[in-house]
Amino acid sequence: MEIITTFKGGLEDLDKYESIVVAPDRFAIANDHSFSNKQIEGLCRLCKSKGVKIYVLVNKMMFDEDLEDLFTHLEWIKELGVNGIYFADLAVYMIAKDLEIENKLIYSPGMTVVNSEDVKEYLELNIMGLELANELTLDEKLLIAYNNPNKVGVVISGYLLMSYSKRKVLSNYFREINKELNLDQNYDLRLKERTRDGLMPVYEDEHGSYIYSEYVFHSFNVMDKLLKAPFKYFRIDGIFLSKDLIEDLLDAYEAQVLGRNDDFLDFIENKYQDLYFDDIFYQTKTSEVK
Repeated sequence: MEIITTFKGGLEDLDKYESIVVAPDRFAIANDHSFSNKQIEGLCRLCKSKGVKIYVLVNKMMFDEDLEDLFTHLEWIKELGVNGIYFADLAVYMIAKDLEIENKLIYSPGMTVVNSEDVKEYLELNIMGLELANELTLDEKLLIAYNNPNKVGVVISGYLLMSYSKRKVLSNYFREINKELNLDQNYDLRLKERTRDGLMPVYEDEHGSYIYSEYVFHSFNVMDKLLKAPFKYFRIDGIFLSKDLIEDLLDAYEAQVLGRNDDFLDFIENKYQDLYFDDIFYQTKTSEVK
């Protein structure tokens, strides 16, 4: 089973990975670690030499003023020969189709791929696959995978994006309370919601504002069922996670893929006691989560 993992390391770390996903400086959102074009070109060359698959994020909302540069960006990605492209806006598909690389696209809009009919309709576009909404229960994800063998992937670990707004929510808030705060690449802010006990990571960039779950989502207790189903891939989303934690999660899940039954959750929770790990969405429908 392919496990695609957010990459935050250097070239010397590539041997630890089977498949990585990276965020270019442009046209990528919902990440806290981006790479320049030159860095990605170097990564691609080394990945090919080492047999590591590399995917890129092109997942921002596109506007008319983006389209010319987006075409150039996708031409560059085509030349790189990456293994896949995560996208969320159909403008990416339309340009990718013109460039004859639509078969490398993975549709990952975040919260809207929730049924098999949608999956089948998007697959008619000749894209590689789709990523299911994180908020689905385990049974819902399994059902869609069985209805669409080897066409859908799921996030198995990471903070979950709960809300995105194009509005500069944090800037507006701090302006309202007359507090100066540098929000540029500030990933240390946490939000306390009235109905939740935990602290939710929140940040803002030029594209808008993002609020994430107060816990790190995990799949240790259900990997046996996930592995029996015909998923295309699993993904570890590394936003707000350290490189060490990402690598520990990858090692643990790879061991489960190989059939080991150690108590990996206990190991992770004890090593990273400042973080809270949960898998609530596997058992509880979104409408029942307060």
